[in-house]
Amino acid sequence: MERVSALHGVAHYDEVVRSAQDRSTVAVALSAGMLQRPSPRLLVVPGTDPRVVKARQLRARLTCASAARVLGYPMWTKDCRLHLALPRNHALRPSPARDLSGTVVHRLTQVTALTVDGFPLVVPTEVVACCLRCLDELDAVSVADAALNRGDVSRQEVLELLEGRYCAQARRRLGLAEPATRSPLETRVRLALRALGLRVEAGVVVEGVGEVDLLVEGWLVVEADGFEFHSSPEQFASDRHRDQVALSQGLVPLRLTGTDVAEGERAVQGVVARALLGAAHSNRMVLPEKGGVMRKLRAAARH
Repeated sequence: MERVSALHGVAHYDEVVRSAQDRSTVAVALSAGMLQRPSPRLLVVPGTDPRVVKARQLRARLTCASAARVLGYPMWTKDCRLHLALPRNHALRPSPARDLSGTVVHRLTQVTALTVDGFPLVVPTEVVACCLRCLDELDAVSVADAALNRGDVSRQEVLELLEGRYCAQARRRLGLAEPATRSPLETRVRLALRALGLRVEAGVVVEGVGEVDLLVEGWLVVEADGFEFHSSPEQFASDRHRDQVALSQGLVPLRLTGTDVAEGERAVQGVVARALLGAAHSNRMVLPEKGGVMRKLRAAARH
């Protein structure tokens, strides 16, 4: 039992049975229900996650979206497929005892083992490289943003795994990633606005305000507010104070809710485009002409 548990709760017969005593111990464990045998040469501890069972059955490790989910990297699309990493020279053929439906096999030149919460994964650098090659662009960049922001990978480390002409798109996607991005909401907004050709800076530090999500064209501060982190009274008050300070510095704040962002790229582009055009072309932003009023305004601003 200890040997099977040490192998993520799933072991091939030849990995744990080395003597007649081992065979006897396995037989007792099977009869007592402490082990299960879903296929002739596979031993499983009851309750083991099915993803782990499938990975260990194929002598593979989770990668791409499957590993990203375990590592806590956000994605917009729920990918129900099981993504597994195998060395290029590892033979694998479907058979009645080896169902590959719903499984994506990634053949890699490098498979580096890592265990997280009992799951057999590859290291984050290899996970990100797989996501950049395999997933759609928004999910791929969201994963890369999160891994870079957390310091789990460096851009150069990932780039070294994306050599060759078949990885050109993945390298381009890696170039879209921003380590300063702190949430998938920011990722989606940034990509949508840059698709319009706008100048968008991520994680800009504004004096008196702190770090803002996105600075568009040097003056529009776009904040993507997820409910989880912006719903408390304290955070609500902090957000309004930041807006006040931004306005005092000639910056225009624009807050997008999680719902706004979830509506998609065109919806985000529409909100920001209207704000940019409206503020830039407004003839309403004028100061009072009376000198006495201006003196009072300047005095109030110094308080």
